[in-house]
Amino acid sequence: MQVERTQVLVRGGGYAGLAAAMLLAWRGVACIVAERHAAASRHPKAHGVNRRSMELLRVVPGLESELFAISRAGANEVDVYIAETVAGPRQRTLIRKSDFDGPSISPAQICTAGQDRVEPVFFKHARAQGADIRFSTTLTTFAQDEEGVTATLRDEASNRDYEVRADYMIAADGAHGVTRDALGIEMEGPGVISHSVSILFEADPAKLIPGGGFVLCYLRNPSFSGVFVSCDDPGRGQLNIAIDPDAEPASAYDATRCAAMVRDALGLGAIDVKILDVLFWRKSALIAKRIADRRVFLIGDAAHLMPPVGGLGGQTALQDAADIAWKLAFVLKGHAGPALLDAYQAERLPVAHIALSRQLANYVERLQPARDDVRLRAHEADYLSAAMGYRYRSDAIALDASDDGAETENPLTPSGSPGTRLAHVVLRQNDRLLSSHDFAGRDYTLFVGPRGAAWAEAARRLAGQGEPILAAHLSVDALDEEGRFLEKTGLFDDGALLVRPDGFIAWRSVSLTEDPATQLAAAFAQVRCLPGPVDPARAAQVAEQAS
Repeated sequence: MQVERTQVLVRGGGYAGLAAAMLLAWRGVACIVAERHAAASRHPKAHGVNRRSMELLRVVPGLESELFAISRAGANEVDVYIAETVAGPRQRTLIRKSDFDGPSISPAQICTAGQDRVEPVFFKHARAQGADIRFSTTLTTFAQDEEGVTATLRDEASNRDYEVRADYMIAADGAHGVTRDALGIEMEGPGVISHSVSILFEADPAKLIPGGGFVLCYLRNPSFSGVFVSCDDPGRGQLNIAIDPDAEPASAYDATRCAAMVRDALGLGAIDVKILDVLFWRKSALIAKRIADRRVFLIGDAAHLMPPVGGLGGQTALQDAADIAWKLAFVLKGHAGPALLDAYQAERLPVAHIALSRQLANYVERLQPARDDVRLRAHEADYLSAAMGYRYRSDAIALDASDDGAETENPLTPSGSPGTRLAHVVLRQNDRLLSSHDFAGRDYTLFVGPRGAAWAEAARRLAGQGEPILAAHLSVDALDEEGRFLEKTGLFDDGALLVRPDGFIAWRSVSLTEDPATQLAAAFAQVRCLPGPVDPARAAQVAEQAS
Protein backbone atom coordinates (compact mmCIF):
# COMPACT_ATOMS: atom_id res chain seq x y z
CA MET A 1 0.00 0.00 0.00
CA GLN A 2 1.24 3.49 -0.85
CA VAL A 3 2.59 5.41 2.18
CA GLU A 4 2.77 9.20 2.31
CA ARG A 5 4.70 11.23 4.88
CA THR A 6 3.65 14.43 6.62
CA GLN A 7 4.29 16.17 9.91
CA VAL A 8 0.68 16.59 11.05
CA LEU A 9 -2.44 14.78 9.90
CA VAL A 10 -5.68 16.66 10.54
CA ARG A 11 -8.81 14.53 10.67
CA GLY A 12 -11.70 16.79 9.67
CA GLY A 13 -11.81 19.87 7.47
CA GLY A 14 -14.47 21.98 9.16
CA TYR A 15 -14.21 25.10 11.30
CA ALA A 16 -11.52 23.83 13.69
CA GLY A 17 -9.68 21.54 11.27
CA LEU A 18 -9.23 24.17 8.58
CA ALA A 19 -8.13 26.76 11.15
CA ALA A 20 -5.52 24.35 12.50
CA ALA A 21 -4.26 23.51 9.01
CA MET A 22 -4.04 27.18 8.07
CA LEU A 23 -2.06 28.11 11.17
CA LEU A 24 0.21 25.06 10.93
CA ALA A 25 1.00 25.83 7.30
CA TRP A 26 1.61 29.50 8.12
CA ARG A 27 4.20 28.31 10.63
CA GLY A 28 5.88 26.13 7.99
CA VAL A 29 4.54 22.78 9.21
CA ALA A 30 3.58 20.21 6.57
CA CYS A 31 0.04 18.93 7.07
CA ILE A 32 -2.61 16.85 5.33
CA VAL A 33 -6.31 17.39 6.02
CA ALA A 34 -8.66 14.45 5.48
CA GLU A 35 -12.30 15.60 5.19
CA ARG A 36 -14.94 12.96 4.47
CA HIS A 37 -17.46 15.36 2.94
CA ALA A 38 -17.17 16.43 -0.70
CA ALA A 39 -17.39 20.13 0.14
CA ALA A 40 -17.98 22.54 2.99
CA SER A 41 -21.49 22.79 4.45
CA ARG A 42 -23.72 25.55 3.10
CA HIS A 43 -25.48 25.84 6.46
CA PRO A 44 -24.20 28.84 8.49
CA LYS A 45 -23.99 26.88 11.78
CA ALA A 46 -21.66 28.95 13.97
CA HIS A 47 -21.72 32.72 13.57
CA GLY A 48 -18.98 35.18 14.34
CA VAL A 49 -15.30 35.44 15.19
CA ASN A 50 -14.79 37.25 18.48
CA ARG A 51 -11.91 39.51 19.46
CA ARG A 52 -9.83 36.81 21.13
CA SER A 53 -10.15 34.43 18.17
CA MET A 54 -9.37 37.24 15.74
CA GLU A 55 -6.21 38.10 17.70
CA LEU A 56 -5.01 34.56 17.03
CA LEU A 57 -6.11 34.38 13.39
CA ARG A 58 -5.01 37.81 12.20
CA VAL A 59 -1.36 36.74 12.11
CA VAL A 60 -2.10 35.16 8.70
CA PRO A 61 -1.54 37.96 6.15
CA GLY A 62 -4.74 39.25 4.61
CA LEU A 63 -7.05 36.98 6.61
CA GLU A 64 -8.57 39.61 8.90
CA SER A 65 -9.59 41.96 6.09
CA GLU A 66 -11.00 39.09 4.05
CA LEU A 67 -13.15 37.87 6.93
CA PHE A 68 -14.71 41.31 7.25
CA ALA A 69 -15.19 41.49 3.48
CA ILE A 70 -17.39 38.37 3.48
CA SER A 71 -19.62 39.60 6.30
CA ARG A 72 -22.78 41.53 5.53
CA ALA A 73 -22.46 43.40 8.81
CA GLY A 74 -19.62 45.75 9.64
CA ALA A 75 -17.22 45.30 12.52
CA ASN A 76 -19.03 45.15 15.88
CA GLU A 77 -22.45 45.75 14.26
CA VAL A 78 -24.25 43.39 16.62
CA ASP A 79 -27.83 43.53 17.93
CA VAL A 80 -28.83 40.78 20.38
CA TYR A 81 -32.18 40.76 22.17
CA ILE A 82 -35.01 38.64 23.60
CA ALA A 83 -38.57 38.87 22.22
CA GLU A 84 -41.66 36.79 21.49
CA THR A 85 -41.10 37.30 17.75
CA VAL A 86 -38.28 38.89 15.79
CA ALA A 87 -40.41 41.89 14.82
CA GLY A 88 -42.27 42.12 18.12
CA PRO A 89 -41.57 44.29 21.19
CA ARG A 90 -38.30 43.54 22.91
CA GLN A 91 -38.38 41.94 26.32
CA ARG A 92 -34.71 42.67 26.88
CA THR A 93 -31.78 43.99 24.84
CA LEU A 94 -28.62 42.03 25.58
CA ILE A 95 -26.08 43.64 23.24
CA ARG A 96 -26.18 46.66 20.98
CA LYS A 97 -23.46 48.20 18.87
CA SER A 98 -22.84 50.99 21.38
CA ASP A 99 -21.79 48.34 23.91
CA PHE A 100 -18.56 47.90 21.94
CA ASP A 101 -17.67 51.58 21.98
CA GLY A 102 -16.26 51.51 25.52
CA PRO A 103 -12.64 51.00 26.62
CA SER A 104 -10.81 49.00 24.00
CA ILE A 105 -9.35 45.72 25.21
CA SER A 106 -8.09 44.35 21.92
CA PRO A 107 -6.67 45.47 18.58
CA ALA A 108 -9.17 43.10 16.92
CA GLN A 109 -12.81 43.72 16.11
CA ILE A 110 -15.76 41.33 16.12
CA CYS A 111 -16.62 39.76 12.76
CA THR A 112 -20.13 38.30 12.48
CA ALA A 113 -19.66 36.15 9.35
CA GLY A 114 -21.29 32.72 9.40
CA GLN A 115 -19.37 29.46 9.29
CA ASP A 116 -20.50 28.88 5.70
CA ARG A 117 -18.60 32.03 4.69
CA VAL A 118 -15.62 31.60 7.03
CA GLU A 119 -14.65 28.03 6.13
CA PRO A 120 -13.95 28.80 2.43
CA VAL A 121 -11.69 31.67 3.52
CA PHE A 122 -9.79 29.36 5.87
CA PHE A 123 -9.55 26.82 3.04
CA LYS A 124 -8.16 29.40 0.63
CA HIS A 125 -5.52 30.66 3.04
CA ALA A 126 -4.57 27.19 4.24
CA ARG A 127 -4.00 26.07 0.64
CA ALA A 128 -2.07 29.25 -0.14
CA GLN A 129 0.22 28.58 2.85
CA GLY A 130 0.87 25.02 1.65
CA ALA A 131 -1.63 22.81 3.48
CA ASP A 132 -2.73 19.67 1.58
CA ILE A 133 -6.53 19.55 1.95
CA ARG A 134 -8.37 16.51 0.65
CA PHE A 135 -12.17 16.40 0.48
CA SER A 136 -14.07 13.13 -0.06
CA THR A 137 -11.34 11.45 1.96
CA THR A 138 -12.20 9.17 4.87
CA LEU A 139 -9.77 8.23 7.60
CA THR A 140 -10.70 4.61 8.24
CA THR A 141 -8.12 3.46 10.81
CA PHE A 142 -5.21 4.87 12.75
CA ALA A 143 -2.61 3.64 15.22
CA GLN A 144 0.05 5.51 17.15
CA ASP A 145 3.42 4.48 18.48
CA GLU A 146 6.32 6.22 20.20
CA GLU A 147 7.40 8.03 17.04
CA GLY A 148 4.20 8.90 15.19
CA VAL A 149 0.76 8.02 13.86
CA THR A 150 -0.05 5.74 10.94
CA ALA A 151 -3.48 6.20 9.37
CA THR A 152 -5.32 4.55 6.50
CA LEU A 153 -7.16 6.99 4.23
CA ARG A 154 -9.67 6.23 1.53
CA ASP A 155 -10.23 8.41 -1.51
CA GLU A 156 -14.01 8.02 -1.85
CA ALA A 157 -14.02 9.13 -5.50
CA SER A 158 -11.66 6.35 -6.60
CA ASN A 159 -12.16 3.88 -3.71
CA ARG A 160 -8.38 3.89 -3.31
CA ASP A 161 -6.83 3.17 0.09
CA TYR A 162 -3.44 4.48 1.13
CA GLU A 163 -1.47 5.12 4.30
CA VAL A 164 -0.23 8.37 5.78
CA ARG A 165 2.55 8.44 8.34
CA ALA A 166 2.55 11.58 10.50
CA ASP A 167 4.42 12.78 13.55
CA TYR A 168 1.15 13.88 15.15
CA MET A 169 -2.58 13.84 14.48
CA ILE A 170 -5.23 16.45 15.24
CA ALA A 171 -8.75 15.08 15.60
CA ALA A 172 -11.21 17.70 14.36
CA ASP A 173 -13.86 15.20 13.31
CA GLY A 174 -16.71 16.91 15.14
CA ALA A 175 -19.44 15.94 17.56
CA HIS A 176 -20.07 12.57 15.89
CA GLY A 177 -16.45 11.81 15.06
CA VAL A 178 -15.04 8.45 16.05
CA THR A 179 -11.51 9.39 17.11
CA ARG A 180 -12.55 10.10 20.68
CA ASP A 181 -14.23 6.70 21.04
CA ALA A 182 -11.32 4.92 19.37
CA LEU A 183 -9.03 6.37 22.03
CA GLY A 184 -11.39 5.28 24.80
CA ILE A 185 -12.00 8.86 25.94
CA GLU A 186 -15.22 9.41 27.87
CA MET A 187 -17.20 12.63 28.08
CA GLU A 188 -18.76 14.27 31.11
CA GLY A 189 -21.44 16.88 31.68
CA PRO A 190 -25.23 17.29 31.64
CA GLY A 191 -25.51 15.59 28.24
CA VAL A 192 -28.35 16.34 25.80
CA ILE A 193 -30.39 19.25 27.14
CA SER A 194 -32.78 19.73 24.20
CA HIS A 195 -33.46 18.91 20.53
CA SER A 196 -33.75 21.48 17.76
CA VAL A 197 -34.60 21.91 14.13
CA SER A 198 -32.50 24.45 12.22
CA ILE A 199 -34.22 26.02 9.23
CA LEU A 200 -32.28 27.99 6.61
CA PHE A 201 -34.66 30.17 4.58
CA GLU A 202 -35.07 33.15 2.29
CA ALA A 203 -37.56 35.99 2.55
CA ASP A 204 -37.97 39.59 1.36
CA PRO A 205 -34.79 41.35 2.62
CA ALA A 206 -36.62 44.61 3.26
CA LYS A 207 -39.09 42.85 5.55
CA LEU A 208 -36.76 40.35 7.11
CA ILE A 209 -34.23 42.56 8.88
CA PRO A 210 -35.01 46.26 9.17
CA GLY A 211 -31.75 48.20 9.35
CA GLY A 212 -28.24 46.83 9.01
CA GLY A 213 -25.94 44.78 11.15
CA PHE A 214 -26.02 41.30 12.59
CA VAL A 215 -29.25 40.36 14.37
CA LEU A 216 -29.60 37.60 16.96
CA CYS A 217 -33.02 37.25 18.57
CA TYR A 218 -33.75 34.79 21.35
CA LEU A 219 -37.37 33.78 20.98
CA ARG A 220 -39.42 33.33 24.12
CA ASN A 221 -42.85 32.64 22.72
CA PRO A 222 -45.75 30.92 24.52
CA SER A 223 -45.86 28.43 21.64
CA PHE A 224 -42.12 27.80 21.10
CA SER A 225 -38.60 28.81 22.07
CA GLY A 226 -35.65 29.25 19.78
CA VAL A 227 -33.26 31.63 18.10
CA PHE A 228 -33.33 33.71 14.92
CA VAL A 229 -29.98 34.60 13.35
CA SER A 230 -29.42 36.87 10.35
CA CYS A 231 -27.12 35.58 7.62
CA ASP A 232 -24.56 37.18 5.34
CA ASP A 233 -26.71 36.80 2.22
CA PRO A 234 -29.41 39.51 2.08
CA GLY A 235 -32.86 38.07 2.71
CA ARG A 236 -31.51 34.88 4.20
CA GLY A 237 -32.07 33.84 7.80
CA GLN A 238 -31.53 30.92 10.13
CA LEU A 239 -34.15 29.80 12.62
CA ASN A 240 -33.47 27.27 15.38
CA ILE A 241 -36.58 26.01 17.18
CA ALA A 242 -36.68 23.60 20.12
CA ILE A 243 -38.64 20.46 19.31
CA ASP A 244 -39.69 17.20 20.94
CA PRO A 245 -38.58 14.27 18.72
CA ASP A 246 -40.72 11.87 20.76
CA ALA A 247 -43.85 13.83 19.93
CA GLU A 248 -43.25 14.25 16.20
CA PRO A 249 -40.85 12.55 13.76
CA ALA A 250 -38.50 14.49 11.48
CA SER A 251 -40.82 13.78 8.55
CA ALA A 252 -43.42 16.07 10.12
CA TYR A 253 -41.20 19.08 9.39
CA ASP A 254 -41.72 19.43 5.66
CA ALA A 255 -41.27 22.69 3.71
CA THR A 256 -44.84 23.85 4.39
CA ARG A 257 -44.54 23.24 8.13
CA CYS A 258 -41.13 24.89 8.33
CA ALA A 259 -42.31 27.95 6.40
CA ALA A 260 -45.20 28.34 8.84
CA MET A 261 -42.76 28.10 11.76
CA VAL A 262 -40.61 30.80 10.20
CA ARG A 263 -43.61 33.13 9.77
CA ASP A 264 -44.67 32.57 13.38
CA ALA A 265 -41.17 33.31 14.62
CA LEU A 266 -40.69 36.43 12.51
CA GLY A 267 -44.05 37.94 13.41
CA LEU A 268 -44.30 39.69 10.04
CA GLY A 269 -47.57 38.20 8.83
CA ALA A 270 -48.09 36.13 5.68
CA ILE A 271 -44.79 36.87 3.91
CA ASP A 272 -43.31 34.59 1.26
CA VAL A 273 -40.75 32.17 2.68
CA LYS A 274 -38.51 29.78 0.74
CA ILE A 275 -37.00 26.89 2.69
CA LEU A 276 -33.38 26.17 1.67
CA ASP A 277 -32.25 23.55 4.15
CA VAL A 278 -33.42 21.78 7.32
CA LEU A 279 -31.14 20.18 9.92
CA PHE A 280 -32.03 18.27 13.08
CA TRP A 281 -29.58 18.38 15.96
CA ARG A 282 -29.20 18.11 19.70
CA LYS A 283 -28.13 20.80 22.15
CA SER A 284 -25.52 18.99 24.21
CA ALA A 285 -23.31 19.94 27.11
CA LEU A 286 -20.37 17.54 27.27
CA ILE A 287 -16.60 17.78 27.60
CA ALA A 288 -14.05 15.04 26.98
CA LYS A 289 -12.24 13.93 30.12
CA ARG A 290 -9.02 14.04 28.12
CA ILE A 291 -8.25 16.04 24.98
CA ALA A 292 -4.81 14.57 24.35
CA ASP A 293 -3.65 11.00 23.96
CA ARG A 294 0.09 10.73 23.34
CA ARG A 295 0.37 11.96 19.72
CA VAL A 296 -3.32 12.65 19.07
CA PHE A 297 -5.06 15.89 20.09
CA LEU A 298 -8.80 16.59 20.11
CA ILE A 299 -10.02 20.05 19.10
CA GLY A 300 -13.41 21.69 18.58
CA ASP A 301 -16.57 19.60 18.82
CA ALA A 302 -14.49 16.43 19.07
CA ALA A 303 -13.32 17.76 22.45
CA HIS A 304 -16.39 19.60 23.74
CA LEU A 305 -20.05 20.09 22.89
CA MET A 306 -21.76 23.29 23.98
CA PRO A 307 -25.26 24.67 23.46
CA PRO A 308 -24.88 27.49 20.90
CA VAL A 309 -26.09 30.28 23.16
CA GLY A 310 -23.46 32.98 23.27
CA GLY A 311 -20.98 31.91 20.60
CA LEU A 312 -18.25 30.55 22.85
CA GLY A 313 -18.43 27.04 21.40
CA GLY A 314 -17.14 28.14 18.02
CA GLN A 315 -14.56 30.43 19.59
CA THR A 316 -13.25 27.65 21.81
CA ALA A 317 -12.85 25.49 18.71
CA LEU A 318 -10.87 28.16 16.85
CA GLN A 319 -8.70 28.84 19.87
CA ASP A 320 -8.03 25.12 20.37
CA ALA A 321 -6.81 25.01 16.77
CA ALA A 322 -4.53 28.02 17.22
CA ASP A 323 -3.13 26.67 20.47
CA ILE A 324 -2.17 23.20 19.28
CA ALA A 325 -0.84 24.65 16.01
CA TRP A 326 1.81 26.88 17.57
CA LYS A 327 2.81 24.26 20.12
CA LEU A 328 3.22 21.55 17.49
CA ALA A 329 5.24 23.92 15.32
CA PHE A 330 7.63 24.75 18.15
CA VAL A 331 8.15 21.10 19.04
CA LEU A 332 8.56 19.95 15.42
CA LYS A 333 11.11 22.69 14.73
CA GLY A 334 13.10 21.86 17.84
CA HIS A 335 12.30 25.16 19.55
CA ALA A 336 10.53 23.43 22.45
CA GLY A 337 10.62 20.11 24.27
CA PRO A 338 7.91 17.49 23.63
CA ALA A 339 6.50 18.25 27.09
CA LEU A 340 5.20 21.55 25.69
CA LEU A 341 2.44 19.48 24.08
CA ASP A 342 1.28 18.37 27.54
CA ALA A 343 0.38 22.02 28.12
CA TYR A 344 -2.35 21.76 25.46
CA GLN A 345 -4.61 19.70 27.69
CA ALA A 346 -3.49 21.41 30.90
CA GLU A 347 -4.40 24.82 29.49
CA ARG A 348 -7.29 24.25 27.10
CA LEU A 349 -9.40 21.76 29.07
CA PRO A 350 -10.12 24.24 31.91
CA VAL A 351 -11.04 26.86 29.29
CA ALA A 352 -13.60 24.46 27.81
CA HIS A 353 -15.21 24.07 31.25
CA ILE A 354 -15.38 27.86 31.68
CA ALA A 355 -16.91 28.32 28.23
CA LEU A 356 -19.45 25.53 28.73
CA SER A 357 -20.52 26.95 32.09
CA ARG A 358 -21.08 30.38 30.51
CA GLN A 359 -23.01 28.88 27.58
CA LEU A 360 -25.28 26.92 29.94
CA ALA A 361 -25.87 30.06 32.00
CA ASN A 362 -26.78 31.90 28.79
CA TYR A 363 -29.17 29.09 27.83
CA VAL A 364 -31.00 29.41 31.14
CA GLU A 365 -30.97 33.21 31.30
CA ARG A 366 -31.89 33.83 27.65
CA LEU A 367 -34.10 30.90 26.67
CA GLN A 368 -35.15 28.56 29.48
CA PRO A 369 -35.35 30.20 32.93
CA ALA A 370 -36.91 27.03 34.33
CA ARG A 371 -33.85 24.90 33.47
CA ASP A 372 -31.57 26.12 36.23
CA ASP A 373 -30.73 22.46 36.91
CA VAL A 374 -28.32 22.36 33.96
CA ARG A 375 -26.06 25.17 35.16
CA LEU A 376 -22.49 24.37 36.18
CA ARG A 377 -21.86 27.20 38.61
CA ALA A 378 -18.43 26.00 39.75
CA HIS A 379 -16.83 27.39 36.59
CA GLU A 380 -19.20 30.27 35.80
CA ALA A 381 -17.72 33.65 34.98
CA ASP A 382 -19.15 36.80 33.44
CA TYR A 383 -19.23 36.75 29.65
CA LEU A 384 -16.27 39.07 29.03
CA SER A 385 -14.03 37.21 31.47
CA ALA A 386 -15.05 33.84 30.02
CA ALA A 387 -14.37 35.06 26.47
CA MET A 388 -11.12 36.95 27.02
CA GLY A 389 -10.01 36.65 30.63
CA TYR A 390 -9.41 32.93 31.08
CA ARG A 391 -6.07 32.00 32.59
CA TYR A 392 -3.54 29.28 31.78
CA ARG A 393 -1.61 27.15 34.25
CA SER A 394 0.85 24.53 33.02
CA ASP A 395 4.55 23.72 32.84
CA ALA A 396 4.71 26.21 29.96
CA ILE A 397 3.92 29.07 32.35
CA ALA A 398 6.38 30.27 35.01
CA LEU A 399 3.83 31.06 37.68
CA ASP A 400 4.94 33.36 40.48
CA ALA A 401 3.63 34.59 43.82
CA SER A 402 1.16 36.91 42.06
CA ASP A 403 -1.00 33.92 41.05
CA ASP A 404 -4.18 33.97 43.14
CA GLY A 405 -5.63 30.73 41.74
CA ALA A 406 -8.63 32.37 40.02
CA GLU A 407 -9.82 30.76 36.77
CA THR A 408 -10.34 34.13 35.07
CA GLU A 409 -9.54 37.79 35.45
CA ASN A 410 -11.44 40.83 34.20
CA PRO A 411 -9.66 41.83 30.97
CA LEU A 412 -10.58 45.47 31.67
CA THR A 413 -8.29 45.38 34.72
CA PRO A 414 -5.36 43.16 33.66
CA SER A 415 -2.78 42.08 36.21
CA GLY A 416 0.15 41.13 33.97
CA SER A 417 0.53 37.94 35.99
CA PRO A 418 2.05 34.93 34.19
CA GLY A 419 -0.74 32.81 32.74
CA THR A 420 -2.90 35.80 31.81
CA ARG A 421 -3.48 37.37 28.41
CA LEU A 422 -1.27 40.31 27.52
CA ALA A 423 -3.06 43.62 27.94
CA HIS A 424 -3.80 45.59 24.78
CA VAL A 425 -1.77 48.81 24.86
CA VAL A 426 -1.32 51.21 21.95
CA LEU A 427 2.37 51.74 21.17
CA ARG A 428 4.06 53.92 18.57
CA GLN A 429 6.74 52.52 16.30
CA ASN A 430 8.13 55.28 14.08
CA ASP A 431 5.04 56.70 12.34
CA ARG A 432 2.77 53.71 13.07
CA LEU A 433 0.42 53.06 15.97
CA LEU A 434 0.46 49.38 16.92
CA SER A 435 -1.02 47.19 19.61
CA SER A 436 1.17 45.36 22.07
CA HIS A 437 -0.39 42.25 20.49
CA ASP A 438 1.10 43.19 17.11
CA PHE A 439 4.53 42.35 18.53
CA ALA A 440 3.43 38.79 19.37
CA GLY A 441 2.42 36.07 16.94
CA ARG A 442 5.22 33.99 15.45
CA ASP A 443 7.84 33.89 18.22
CA TYR A 444 8.10 34.77 21.90
CA THR A 445 8.38 38.48 22.66
CA LEU A 446 10.27 40.01 25.58
CA PHE A 447 8.73 43.36 26.49
CA VAL A 448 11.24 45.45 28.42
CA GLY A 449 10.71 48.61 30.47
CA PRO A 450 12.50 51.85 29.47
CA ARG A 451 15.34 51.24 31.96
CA GLY A 452 15.67 47.54 31.21
CA ALA A 453 18.30 47.67 28.47
CA ALA A 454 20.12 44.68 29.97
CA TRP A 455 17.03 42.52 29.43
CA ALA A 456 16.75 43.64 25.82
CA GLU A 457 20.42 42.91 25.20
CA ALA A 458 20.02 39.42 26.70
CA ALA A 459 17.04 38.73 24.42
CA ARG A 460 18.91 39.94 21.35
CA ARG A 461 21.82 37.66 22.16
CA LEU A 462 19.44 34.70 22.36
CA ALA A 463 17.88 35.70 19.05
CA GLY A 464 21.37 35.90 17.52
CA GLN A 465 21.89 32.29 18.58
CA GLY A 466 18.81 31.27 16.60
CA GLU A 467 16.35 31.28 19.50
CA PRO A 468 12.73 32.29 18.67
CA ILE A 469 12.59 35.50 20.68
CA LEU A 470 12.03 39.17 19.82
CA ALA A 471 12.97 42.10 22.04
CA ALA A 472 10.51 45.00 22.34
CA HIS A 473 12.30 47.65 24.41
CA LEU A 474 9.95 50.45 25.41
CA SER A 475 11.41 53.87 24.55
CA VAL A 476 13.72 52.23 21.98
CA ASP A 477 11.75 49.77 19.83
CA ALA A 478 8.37 51.31 20.63
CA LEU A 479 7.02 54.31 22.52
CA ASP A 480 4.31 54.04 25.16
CA GLU A 481 3.04 57.57 24.67
CA GLU A 482 0.10 57.15 27.05
CA GLY A 483 2.22 55.51 29.73
CA ARG A 484 -0.13 52.54 30.15
CA PHE A 485 2.05 49.49 29.51
CA LEU A 486 3.82 49.31 32.87
CA GLU A 487 0.56 49.98 34.68
CA LYS A 488 -1.25 47.17 32.86
CA THR A 489 1.54 44.61 33.19
CA GLY A 490 2.69 45.21 36.78
CA LEU A 491 6.27 46.07 35.73
CA PHE A 492 8.66 48.63 37.11
CA ASP A 493 10.50 50.62 34.45
CA ASP A 494 13.41 48.14 34.52
CA GLY A 495 11.27 44.98 34.43
CA ALA A 496 10.64 42.42 31.68
CA LEU A 497 7.66 40.43 30.45
CA LEU A 498 7.98 37.30 28.27
CA VAL A 499 4.94 36.80 26.01
CA ARG A 500 4.18 33.62 24.07
CA PRO A 501 3.16 33.49 20.39
CA ASP A 502 -0.49 33.20 21.51
CA GLY A 503 -0.35 36.49 23.42
CA PHE A 504 -0.24 34.92 26.88
CA ILE A 505 2.34 35.93 29.48
CA ALA A 506 4.79 33.11 30.12
CA TRP A 507 7.12 34.77 32.64
CA ARG A 508 7.63 38.10 34.36
CA SER A 509 10.39 39.82 36.27
CA VAL A 510 8.92 43.02 37.68
CA SER A 511 12.36 44.62 37.94
CA LEU A 512 15.98 44.12 36.90
CA THR A 513 17.93 41.30 38.57
CA GLU A 514 21.63 40.81 39.17
CA ASP A 515 22.20 38.55 36.19
CA PRO A 516 19.43 39.19 33.64
CA ALA A 517 21.08 37.09 30.91
CA THR A 518 21.14 33.96 33.09
CA GLN A 519 17.69 34.71 34.47
CA LEU A 520 16.15 35.09 31.02
CA ALA A 521 17.90 32.04 29.56
CA ALA A 522 16.63 29.87 32.42
CA ALA A 523 13.09 31.20 32.19
CA PHE A 524 12.98 30.91 28.40
CA ALA A 525 14.09 27.29 28.57
CA GLN A 526 11.58 26.55 31.34
CA VAL A 527 8.50 27.85 29.54
CA ARG A 528 9.43 25.93 26.39
CA CYS A 529 9.83 22.76 28.45
CA LEU A 530 13.51 22.47 27.53
CA PRO A 531 16.20 21.27 29.91
CA GLY A 532 17.94 24.29 31.32
CA PRO A 533 19.69 25.63 34.40
CA VAL A 534 17.63 26.39 37.48
CA ASP A 535 18.14 29.95 38.69
CA PRO A 536 18.62 29.58 42.47
CA ALA A 537 18.30 33.31 43.12
CA ARG A 538 14.91 33.45 41.42
CA ALA A 539 13.74 30.27 43.17
CA ALA A 540 14.67 31.80 46.53
CA GLN A 541 12.90 35.05 45.63
CA VAL A 542 9.67 33.27 44.69
CA ALA A 543 9.81 31.16 47.85
CA GLU A 544 10.28 34.28 49.97
CA GLN A 545 7.38 36.08 48.27
CA ALA A 546 5.13 33.06 48.71
CA SER A 547 5.88 32.89 52.42
